[in-house]
Amino acid sequence: MSDKASKSLLDWFGRRREDFVLKGMREHGLVLIDAVNELQRSILAMSKGDADSALGAVNRLILSEKEADRIEDRLASKLSKGDLDSREREDLMHLVHKMDRIADWAMDGAIHVQLIAEADITIPNYIWDSLLSISSELVLEVKMLLRAVERLGADEAETLKCTQNIKSQERIVDEQNISLLRKILLADMDFRGTMMSKGLLEAIEKSADCCKDCADTIQILITARSE
Repeated sequence: MSDKASKSLLDWFGRRREDFVLKGMREHGLVLIDAVNELQRSILAMSKGDADSALGAVNRLILSEKEADRIEDRLASKLSKGDLDSREREDLMHLVHKMDRIADWAMDGAIHVQLIAEADITIPNYIWDSLLSISSELVLEVKMLLRAVERLGADEAETLKCTQNIKSQERIVDEQNISLLRKILLADMDFRGTMMSKGLLEAIEKSADCCKDCADTIQILITARSE
């Protein structure tokens, strides 16, 4: 690949900092933060025994997930008509799709909260507290991802630093996931409580994994074109 071609993505971003791609990706990232924030709020409400507030947060998350889908579709449509070459277009579309999966998994977690609330399933308070802690780490990771997206095309070194921060944060989520899974399996809960709390934890962990996948894709977008 020629030097001109290898740097074309960053050049393209540099020329179009206010164009639809970065605007749309930032908008997408903000909606993802809304989604994981609502998941965290639903867990906080359940930890306080406030099922009505938890269900309200779930409903707001569902709206955020639908909005994320709409933005994803709009970005995919616009990228297909842009002047990037096919490889660059494909990498960007993969990034947008992976970002959208963060909201998908957050909604999966919210559905578990909804079912726990509606079925009046008892989850020990210390499990809710641990779920709240790991959901807070997920929120922080998604905010780091938005920062990386915002720096694309503006500061390559800062963008790569952001991706490393995301990966470090994902390891924190992994560590909490293992610890909390052990708590869930050893907790004095009936089968429904074990199954639903485990499913909620898995959704949070998968959402965090998607953030790491996005960081990997951003690194590819940069490094593959600077070699």
